[in-house]
Amino acid sequence: MAILGQHSSISRRALLGGAAGMAGLAGLAACGSGGSGGSGGGVNEAGTALTPTFVPFADTNPDKPGTAEGVSPVFYNFPNPPVDREGYPLPEGEPFTALMQALPPDVPPDENKNYQRLYTEFGRKFDIVYGTYVDYREKFQVTMASGDLPDMMMMMTVPQMPKMLDKTFADLSDHLGGDNIKDYPGLANIPTPTWKIPTLNGRIWGIAQPRPPAGIVITSRGDVMAERGIDDPNLKLADGKEFVEMMKQLTNKSKNEFAMGADPLGWLLNVVKTMVGTPNIWKEEGGKFTHELETEEMEMALSESGKMLPYLHPNSFSDPSKNADWRDAGVTALYVQSFVGWGGNARNHPEWNVGNIEIPKWEGGGMASIRKSVAGYASYVAFKKADDERIRELLRIADYIASPFGTEQYLNINYGTEDYSYTMEKGNPAAIDEAPPIAALTYTGGNSGAILYGQGVEKDVDAQHDYLSRAIPAGTDDASLGLYSETAVTDAATMMKAQEDVMREVMQGTKPMSEWRAFVKRWQSQVGDKMREEYAQAAAAQ
Repeated sequence: MAILGQHSSISRRALLGGAAGMAGLAGLAACGSGGSGGSGGGVNEAGTALTPTFVPFADTNPDKPGTAEGVSPVFYNFPNPPVDREGYPLPEGEPFTALMQALPPDVPPDENKNYQRLYTEFGRKFDIVYGTYVDYREKFQVTMASGDLPDMMMMMTVPQMPKMLDKTFADLSDHLGGDNIKDYPGLANIPTPTWKIPTLNGRIWGIAQPRPPAGIVITSRGDVMAERGIDDPNLKLADGKEFVEMMKQLTNKSKNEFAMGADPLGWLLNVVKTMVGTPNIWKEEGGKFTHELETEEMEMALSESGKMLPYLHPNSFSDPSKNADWRDAGVTALYVQSFVGWGGNARNHPEWNVGNIEIPKWEGGGMASIRKSVAGYASYVAFKKADDERIRELLRIADYIASPFGTEQYLNINYGTEDYSYTMEKGNPAAIDEAPPIAALTYTGGNSGAILYGQGVEKDVDAQHDYLSRAIPAGTDDASLGLYSETAVTDAATMMKAQEDVMREVMQGTKPMSEWRAFVKRWQSQVGDKMREEYAQAAAAQ
C-alpha cells in the first residue's frame, strides 16, 4: 500500500424491547487503573483483563452453529417448548435504576404487564430514565454532571474518558475476564469480538449488545432488478468493472430509475473503499498506525465513486433521508445498509425477493475483504461503582437480559408477556400490533441481534449464514478498536465537517484531487499525527 505521507480520525421497533438505534453514538470507553474487585482469575500477570471466554449456550440447539468470531447461529423456528433457565426468578433484592436510549413507555410501568413480569423475574422493581435519540447525549451529560448516577447507564464517549471511568464506574474485568464469565451463561454466550466494545486499553467497563461484525452489505430488490434485465438478485461480480456495468444497467433517468440512493459519502464511498482495499479506518504494522485518509487507495475510492454518481438518485446528496422511500417505491434497486437490515427486509417484504450483491475486489479475485464493524451496538452499558455483592446482583440481571434465543427468559425480555404483547403463531412468537412496549434493557447484552432467525423460512437465513461464514474470517478490523485517543475524541471531531466537505466536492468534480491532498496534510499536522502517537502508546502499554 502506498502512503502519501509519513506523518484521520475516525417497524415497530428498531430492536425488540428497544427503540430507534443510535449508531452515531461512539460508545467506546477507555481504561482506568483500578478495579472493583471480584472473584479473581480474570486478570493476567501484567494486570490486563483477560478476554471473557466464549461458551455457546448448551441448552438450545441451533440449526447451524455460530462461532466465537461472531458468525451468527441459525434457528429456523423457536424451540418448542422453550428452555427455562435455572436460577430465575431471582431472589428479592434492592431495586435498580438505569438510563437508556429509548422512547418512554406509553403505558406506565405499574400498569404495564411486561414491566410487572420483569419485576417478578428480577426479584425487584427498577426505574428507567429514558432519553430519545435526539436528546440522549444531553441527558447523559446532565446526569454525569449531577453526580447522582443510576446503577446502569448507556455510555457515550466524552473527553477525559479514562479518568471518568476510573473514578465513577465499576471495572468488571475480575468478574467477567477469562473463565470467570462462566458464572453468567447468558453473558458467556456473547461472541468474543463484542467484548472489544466495552474493553479499551485492556479493561472491561461494561456489557454491549452483540451483533455480527459484518460491516455493510448491498441488498437488492430482486423484483426490481428482474424488471431491468438482471434475473439473479444474488450476484457475485467479478470486479469493479462489472460492478459499474451493473449500476449502469439498473439506471434509466428518463424513467426515473436509478441503481441506488443514500448519501454517497456514507454508503457508496464505503462500498468503493471496500473494493479498492483502503484500511478499515486505521491499520497497524510494526507498531506504526496509518489512517485510510493517508493512502493512495483513498484517492482512488474518491475518484471512482465520483464516476458512479450518475447512477445514483440525483437527490442523494441533498435529500438522503428519502433513501428508503426510493427503495420502497421501486425507484432504486439496491440498498446499502448494515448487515442486520438484510434479514429484516427479507422477512418483512417477501414479495421483493431480497438478495445480496457481494462486493468484489476492484481488480478481481473474489469477494473483497469486508470492513468489519464493531461486533455490536456501540454504546455499551456500564455499572456505577459499588461493592462486589451489588455488582454481582447487577450481573445476574444482565445475564437474564442476555438470555440466549430459545429460552423462556429470551421471550420475556424481547417479546414480553404472551397474549399481551405477543402471541405464538405456528410455534413462533409474533408481536401484537400496538402492544405496550417492553422495558428497553436489551442493550445490556441482549441476544436478538446475534442470531439468524428464520421464523419458519430457511432460504434467507441460510444465505446470510453462508455469507457471514465467508466474510467475517476474511474481514479487516480497525486497528484502533480497543485503544483510546484523547485527540480523536476532541480535536479530530471538529475537523469532520471540513473533511466531508472536501470529499463531497472532489467526488462531484467541483474541486481537484490536489485540494484533497492539501486537506490530508493539514489533517495530519493538526490531528492525525497526534492520534497516531496516542494509539501507538496505548497499544504498547497493553
